[in-house]
Amino acid sequence: MDAYTVDLLNRRHDRFTLWIPASEGLPAPKLVLGTHDASNNSFNELVRLSMTKPADKTDLWEVDPKAITPPLADGVYRYWFEIVDTSPEKLGTMLVTDPLAFTVDYTLTQGSGEQLQPATVIKYRDGKLWPCDMDGTEPSRPPVPDQASLPSNNHLVIYELPASWSKVGNDGRGVDVDVGGFADVKALFDRNTRSAKWASIHGPVLAELGINALELLPPADAKNKAEWGYATAHYFAPDSDLGSASELVSLVETIQAQNIRLVTDVVMAFGHDPYGYIAFEQFHLRPNDEKSNPDSYQSHATGVLRDGYGGQSWRYAQQTQTYDPESGGVDKVSPSWSFHRAHLARWMADFGVGGLRLDSINNVGSWDFVRSYKERAWELYNARYGSAADPSKFLVIGEELSMPVSMIHQGVVDALWNEPWQGRLRALLLGESSEGDDFEWTVRKVADTTLVTFDGASFTDGAQAINYITSHDIEGYRKERLYNFLSSNGVSDVQKRAKLAFALLLTSVGIPMIFAGEEFADQMDRSKDMSKKQSDPVNYDRKNDGGWRAALFEYVANLVKFRTKCPALGEDDTNFFHVDQGGKIMAWSRGETGDGKMPVVVVANFMDQNTEGEQYVIPNWPGQEQDGWREVSQQRDVPTKWVGKEPLMAWEVKVYTRWRE
Repeated sequence: MDAYTVDLLNRRHDRFTLWIPASEGLPAPKLVLGTHDASNNSFNELVRLSMTKPADKTDLWEVDPKAITPPLADGVYRYWFEIVDTSPEKLGTMLVTDPLAFTVDYTLTQGSGEQLQPATVIKYRDGKLWPCDMDGTEPSRPPVPDQASLPSNNHLVIYELPASWSKVGNDGRGVDVDVGGFADVKALFDRNTRSAKWASIHGPVLAELGINALELLPPADAKNKAEWGYATAHYFAPDSDLGSASELVSLVETIQAQNIRLVTDVVMAFGHDPYGYIAFEQFHLRPNDEKSNPDSYQSHATGVLRDGYGGQSWRYAQQTQTYDPESGGVDKVSPSWSFHRAHLARWMADFGVGGLRLDSINNVGSWDFVRSYKERAWELYNARYGSAADPSKFLVIGEELSMPVSMIHQGVVDALWNEPWQGRLRALLLGESSEGDDFEWTVRKVADTTLVTFDGASFTDGAQAINYITSHDIEGYRKERLYNFLSSNGVSDVQKRAKLAFALLLTSVGIPMIFAGEEFADQMDRSKDMSKKQSDPVNYDRKNDGGWRAALFEYVANLVKFRTKCPALGEDDTNFFHVDQGGKIMAWSRGETGDGKMPVVVVANFMDQNTEGEQYVIPNWPGQEQDGWREVSQQRDVPTKWVGKEPLMAWEVKVYTRWRE
C-alpha cells in the first residue's frame, strides 16, 4: 500500500484503528469482525473484541489483526465498531461504520434510516490490512499525469455531471434502469467502453464535446440510494451506487489520457457520518441548541444559523488535546479539521484529483478552516510535481451564492461559482436588462465579469469566476434547464437562443461550466418541482436526434474546442468597441490587440430583427485590414473586404479570429 501524508491512514495498514478524541472515561469500543456469506446474504461474526490504546497515542483505539484468535486467514472481511452513542439522542450501544472506511457494503447493514450503518470492507493479506473493493480487488493508483499536457485554469471548460442518473426508463416496475456509475461515465469518453446501464449512450459523447475538466457531483459515499445528493456519510469511500474504487481509478486513467482534469465536489458544512454517534461533541453541533456558540452561525451572513439539511453541522471552532491524525503525535487539534484534511489526502493520492469544488462554504461557518483545507490541497498538489509544480494547473473553487468575492482576495479559495452571471445571461436571452443595469451594461458584465463588484470586491482574473448557463441548482426563478426556461418564456426557436447562450459562455471572461445535457438542450421530463435540485435523468439519446439538437451539439463542441485552445480566450483583456441600438447590437474583442496580436472578436445581435441591407458596418475593428480572418462558429474564412461588414441575423453571435491552431 502506498503511503499517505496522514499518519492515521498509514497506521490502518497494520491494525484496525478508531480515533475518538476526548475518549477518556468512555467504554472501550469493540471491533466486530466477520465474513459475508453471499449465499444467504448474512454476516458470520468471527470476533467481538475490545480495542486498546497504545501507550503513546492519546484517544487512538486499535486492534492488531495478527493478535486475533483463531488466526485470520487471508481473505476479505466485513466489520463494524461497537460504541456507546454520544449523540443527543443517546441511542445506547450500537454498531457503526468505520469513519475512515475506504469501501462500504450496503448488503450488510446495521440500523435503519439515518442510523443506517453499512459494513466496512477490508482485505487481510500477508499479516497486513489492505483497502479493497467488494470483491477483494485491491485498487491501484492512477499514474501522475504529465503536467505539461494538462489544461491551465484559464483554458478550462468544466462539465458538471451527477453520475447517478442518466435517462428516463424503467424495468416495468417503476425502477430506473439507466442509473449510471463510474464505468458508465467512462463510456462518455471511451469508444471502446460499453455502458452497462446508460442505454442512451451511443459513443464517447464527452470526448466529442471536447471538455477538459470533469466535475463529479459528490463522488464520496452517501446513504441515499439510486440518486445523487449532498448527504455525504462516508467521506473516504467512493459512492457505492457509482461503483468501486477500481472503477473510479479506471475512469480517471481514461480522462487523464485525454488531458482532462478530475474535479470533485466536497460537502463539509454538514455530514451524515458515523462520528455523529461516536464522538458527537467533538465533531458535530446542532446550531439551534448552541445559539451562544459562534460556530453555530454562517460566515458572511450575520445572525444566520448554519443549516444541516437533515445532517449534522460540523464543529470547527473547538480544539482538543489529542492524537494528531496527520503528524502522529499528540497536540491540540480541531477534530473536524483533521478529519477533512485526511480524506482530502486520500482523494488526492488515490484518484488524482486535479481540482476541488467546495459546497456551501458560508454554511461551513469557518473561513479559517476553508483556507486551511485549500492550502492543504495545494500542498498535496505541489508535492505531486515537486519544484516544477505549475500553479495554473490546479484550482479550489467555492460555492456560495451570496458571492463573497473577498474570500478570493483573502486566500480562502481560488475561485467562486458566479451565479449572478447566470441571471444576467438569461435576461439577455429574453432581450432584458438585469440587476438595475441598462441593456448595454448587462452585456458588458456578461462578457467581462471583472466589471462587476460584489460586496466591495471584484474578480481580478478570469480563472476566479465559474460561469454557467445552468447548474444542478434548478430551484428558484429562472434556474431550470435552458430548454424549459426558453420554452416557458415563449421562445419558439430554442436552438437559436441556445447557440447565443453558448457563444457568450464560451467567449466571456471566466471559466465556463456546462451542466450535463445542456450541450444539446436536454429537457426536463420528470422533474417539475422547482423546489428541488436537478434529479431528472439526462437523455443522451436526444443528442443523436439527427435534427436541431444534434446541430446544437456540434455548434457547442466546435466552440468548446476553440475555448480550450485559443490563446486570446485565456486572457482577460476585453475591449468594447461598438454599441448600437442601445446595446442590442454590440462588438468587443478578447485578448490583446496591436501589432502581431490575434484577438477574438465577438459580434452579437440581441434583437428579433436581422440587420438591414447586405452589409452591417462595424467601425474600429482591430486588425481589420489584415488577412486570415475566419468566423469560428460557422467554421468559414472571411474575405478581407467583408471583415467588420457582415450582416447579422436575429439573435445571432458571430465569433471571429485570425488565430489558427
